[in-house]
Parts: sequence; structure tokens; C-alpha cells
Amino acid sequence: MIAAIIPVSPLSSVKTRLKEFLTPKERIELIKTMIMDTYEKVSPICDTCYIISKDNELLNEFSEYGIVPIKEPHEINNLNDAIDYAINYVKEDSVLIAPADIPLIKNEDLKSILYNFTNNANNNSNNTNDRNTTYNVNSITNINNSNNANNNSKANNGSILLCPSRGGGTNLLLMSPKTCISPKFEGFSYVKHLEEAISRDVDISIVPSFYMSIDVNTVEDLGEIFIHGKNTLTYNYLKKIGIIVDSKHSSAGRFDVKRLTHSLSENTEIITLDSKVRKTAKN
Repeated sequence: MIAAIIPVSPLSSVKTRLKEFLTPKERIELIKTMIMDTYEKVSPICDTCYIISKDNELLNEFSEYGIVPIKEPHEINNLNDAIDYAINYVKEDSVLIAPADIPLIKNEDLKSILYNFTNNANNNSNNTNDRNTTYNVNSITNINNSNNANNNSKANNGSILLCPSRGGGTNLLLMSPKTCISPKFEGFSYVKHLEEAISRDVDISIVPSFYMSIDVNTVEDLGEIFIHGKNTLTYNYLKKIGIIVDSKHSSAGRFDVKRLTHSLSENTEIITLDSKVRKTAKN
């Protein structure tokens, strides 16, 4: 059985790197829509989906959608301790740690990942050609940590699957059994998780998926939602509050993220990626 765990910071402190572009209320609504996008994708492959947070509003709201709330104890003050608490709380023997801010993940990716992960864990095999889905993630690499190719002891040590983020973090971590390694999120967690698994002689699968590598922290990340996430709740919310993306064909970047609002003077205010503001009279 697999449990999905979505850790979330208190709503008062979410997505502060977007504070020059979105209001506090908008940042709260953004994280909520991203949680729903994440939940809708991971729930079909998991037996139970949990959310852990200190924020009662968040826990109460998402319990209505079928996500099991875990109240993070007040004395916990870092992400990894919160995840450890949730891992010990859930009854399932395998866990999938899914950040709340990866709305571009796809069902096809997750189904393929789970199928291959199960095969690697059960058969200790590198063969990833036989899949239950017609969708293929970029590649799934299995790393054999045992110094002795005939040594099967590592199968008892467990297996993990990692999806790296663009910035060197970890955007998905699947562990079976759930305590085979300790979570090492924050900072360059991808390397930390690899080192932890290698030191424990745990089987490792790596999934370099573009869609799962994108976590939303900056204004530029919002642009990726407009390009790749038009079927997501996050995309619909950003459109609703007036976010737009213009393509660019220069060394300055691929696109320009802006937002349009109407002021009392009937001018259109445009807030661009670098947070500069200019006003242009409406025609």
C-alpha cells in the first residue's frame, strides 16, 4: 500500500518569492489550486492521500475533498521533521512525498513511474520497456548500489525513486519501505537523497521528467504553467486574476509574464517579470 504525503507551510508564509507580483490572498489561492492539481494526479496511484500542515484552515478545507489531514505539531520547525512525523503517522508501508507546488505532473508519468518502480523493487530489474501505459517518461535509470552483483541483500534494504527539480531539489520521492532512507528535503536535496540511499545500500531509480521538475516559486515559473499546463486548475486561476504571458524571441528569455488590471482611471497597469510598473492609456 502506498500513501501520498503533501507537506504544506502555513498559509501566512506560502510563496513569499511571489510577494512583489501577487497579493497575500492571491498567493494563498495559488497554493490551494496547486495542491488540488497535485492531489488529483497522485490520488489514482495511491491508497490514501495525506496533507500535513500547521494550518488548520488548510487541513479543514482539504479534508472535505478526501485528503486525510495530519496536524503538524507546534514544536516541529523544519520540513524534514514534519515529513518524518507524517511517515510515522500513516499506516501504509510505502510513501510518496509530493510537494504542493508541482501542478504540471501528469497521470501518465505517475502510472509509468509506479509500474516501473514496482518492477524494480520486486524483480531488481533494469528492464523498463514493458509498461501498462503507452506514455513514456524521458527515461528511468536504475542504480545498483551493491558491490557484489550476486548479493541480494539490498532488496531487503528497500527502494527509492527520485524525480529531480530544475534547481537541484527533489520534486517526488517514493520510498519502499517508507523508512528505507531519511528525507533530506530543502537545499540541493536530490544529491542528499542519492547519498543517503547509497550509504544505506538502497535500490535507486531516477526519473528526469520535465513536467515533474517544475516547482512554482518565481514569476518565471508561472510562465511555465501557461505554456505547459493549460489543463490545470492552476492555469485557470492565473488567467482569472489577469496573468498573461507574451512570447519573446531574444537572449532576454523565452517569455514575459505580466498581469493586467483595470485602475479607476481606466488605464491598464502592467506588472512585468522584473516588477517594473508602467501604465499605458487604453485605446
